[in-house]
Order: sequence, then C-alpha cells, then structure tokens
Amino acid sequence: MISVLKRFPILLTIPLLLFFWFVSTRYGWVGKSLLASPQEVWQVVIKAFHPTGQNEDLFHNAQDTLLRAFIGWGTSLLLGLVIGLLLGLNQVAYRAVEPVIEFIRAIPPIMAFPLLLIAFNFGTPAYIWAIAFGCLPIVILTVARGVQSLDHTRQELLVLHQVAKPIRLLASVVEILPSTFLAARVTFSFSLIVALVTEMVFTPRSGLGLGSLAKDSEISFDTPTFYACVLVLGIFGYGVNVLLRHAEWWLSGENTRQTKST
Repeated sequence: MISVLKRFPILLTIPLLLFFWFVSTRYGWVGKSLLASPQEVWQVVIKAFHPTGQNEDLFHNAQDTLLRAFIGWGTSLLLGLVIGLLLGLNQVAYRAVEPVIEFIRAIPPIMAFPLLLIAFNFGTPAYIWAIAFGCLPIVILTVARGVQSLDHTRQELLVLHQVAKPIRLLASVVEILPSTFLAARVTFSFSLIVALVTEMVFTPRSGLGLGSLAKDSEISFDTPTFYACVLVLGIFGYGVNVLLRHAEWWLSGENTRQTKST
C-alpha cells in the first residue's frame, strides 16, 4: 500500500482534501454562502445526468463552454503552427515581428472582447476569437523558438548521408513536436480561462455557458451549483493537461532516457 501511495501520491491527496472539505462545512468552519458541502455539490452533478433542457443544466452549459474553448484553442494552434514555422525559418522576419507579437501577448483578451462582440454581432465567433487572440501569440513564439533550436548538425549529417528530403523534413517536424505540445498544453488551460471569463462578462445568446451559470449562481448565492461548475471545469482541464503532458514527455524522449537509466 505504501509503495502504491509513493508512486501515486494523488491517491492520498484527494481523500485528504475531500475530508477537510467535508469537516469544514460539517462543523461550520466556513459559512454555507462561501463554501457548499461535498454532498450538495454532488447532488447538483447527479441531477445533471437527467437533462431538463433548461439553461441551468450543468452539462449543457459545460458542453457549450468546452466547445468554444476547443474551437478557439484549435484555431490558435493551426494558425500559430504555420506562422511560427515561417518565422522560425527566417531570422530577419522573426526579429522584425517578435516585438509586435510580444506586445499583443501582453494585452488581456478581455480587453479585445468588447470589440470582437461588436465585430461579430454579439455571436459565438466573438468568444472563439477572444480565445484565439489570447492563445495565438504564445503558440507562435513557442513554435518559432522551437524551430530556431533545431540541431543543424543532425540535418547536415542527414544531407551528407544523402537521406531523402521528405525524411529530413519529417526529422525536423519530429524535433519541434515537443515545442508544439508545450504550446498546446500551456494554451489549453488559458483557453478555458478566457472562455469562462468572457461568458461571465457577457452571457452568450444561447444562454448556455459555465461562465454565465457560475456568475448567476454566485449572484443568487447558489454555492452548490457554483462549485459544481468549478469541479467540472477543473476535472476536464486537469485530464486534458495530463494527456498533453504525457505526449510532450514521450516526444521529448524523456521516457527513453528514463528507461536507459533504470
């Protein structure tokens, strides 16, 4: 049992957190208007498995939020990968554009969101492009710097041994994949944050969104629903982050080095 806990310490952390959560609400250490009990939050989650078709349904709101986040995140990855590759291959262009990208990265997406709402007639694209606006500069810079860090000696050896050009290109792509996955992992969490904040600022036309549901429940002191929103978003974000981290770890060759060391 001890060896299992040493390998997976999260199996100890989660029960301790749940126990502290239960005790703090059970004995009134924290007021109910600030923290709902685990049982109350669990009841909200259970009710979400029986859709009512109303805007208050937890999973319907989560589905819309995650869809917007995924589309905005995917758009930033596609555009960022192409632009990052082009800039990484051209040092002059990179030095000319980098200050502009750094400037845009410093601007919070929520400042651009009102302009995007007007530009897209208060529709869903405004939320998607607000997410892409926040994630795109990070992807571009991470991919471009990954391209610049390519091992030129390896490429020269491949040319020397007359390796076919498609194989050399494939080797370069594999070498920058860790940088791409790093950008994907960093921006995914950011995309969830932007999606939630924009929904809290302006409720989507459909009325569905975890951000708007969390805001309404917070205003009405419906703390079980508020913490259910936090729980659903946190679990999903953590799960995707773990998958991306493992993919990045595998592509960077850390698993091979660890196997050799053992």
